[in-house]
Amino acid sequence: MDQNRGNWYLLTGLILGLLMGIVYSWVISPISQVDTHPSLLRTDYKDIYRLLISRAYQANNNLPRAEARLNLIGDDEPALALAAQAQRFLAEGGDHEMAVILANLSAALQSREAAENPPVHPTGTAAATDSPENTEENGENNPDNPATSTQELVSSQTPPPTESPPFILQESLPICDPTLGESLVQIVATNGSGDGIPGVAIQISLGIDPIEIFYTGLKPELGLGYADFSAEPGLTYQVSFPDSGLIVPDVEVPACQNESDESYWGSWEIYITHP
Repeated sequence: MDQNRGNWYLLTGLILGLLMGIVYSWVISPISQVDTHPSLLRTDYKDIYRLLISRAYQANNNLPRAEARLNLIGDDEPALALAAQAQRFLAEGGDHEMAVILANLSAALQSREAAENPPVHPTGTAAATDSPENTEENGENNPDNPATSTQELVSSQTPPPTESPPFILQESLPICDPTLGESLVQIVATNGSGDGIPGVAIQISLGIDPIEIFYTGLKPELGLGYADFSAEPGLTYQVSFPDSGLIVPDVEVPACQNESDESYWGSWEIYITHP
């Protein structure tokens, strides 16, 4: 016998299915939200996390809080991880200002570590260094002496970037060092006490247009004020420091020979400091 039920049974089935789905998802097996620990984040999200921490440090200058937040990521060497991220950021064409923010926090962590772990002097050396009668010979009045007291190391912690006096050129010269393995233009920026300064902008150009802009402090394992650029033999570069107006022209790697009279291309070193 034919029964003309229409399409109402389809609508009834749809409603029953929706109700059963709601009951299952809300009552029988609800979704539970769990906070993910920063150490379990993906690599790209960890990069975002580090950048946010660095920007917060730039705003409040609270190094202990920034260090505690970085420890949640689980990096073995947080300062080196920050520097490596800054280098990747520049290599990928990212914002230079963001790279400097990362480098500044890396430098601050490096300075704090140096302050908390001063060099160990032989017995009697530290006392002699800090004694009043030896202040002029070994203290801050003698910038040529690398020995410093714990108090000097503490005072050398790097603050967030602020306005600073212009740099002057200390030395600019070619070098022949086969251990480098490549031709580099190496820059070292220091303050009046000889401490490295991170975040110094450096512009490399061939003629008028710059070919690269980079910053000191992105390789803290080589020094807070260190930066380098891979140079091509046969080209003459101009190295300038936009924040100071200092220009170092005619920079080109020299032709060198090793002890076996084998030829290789050398490098160039530039040292700048505050007057």
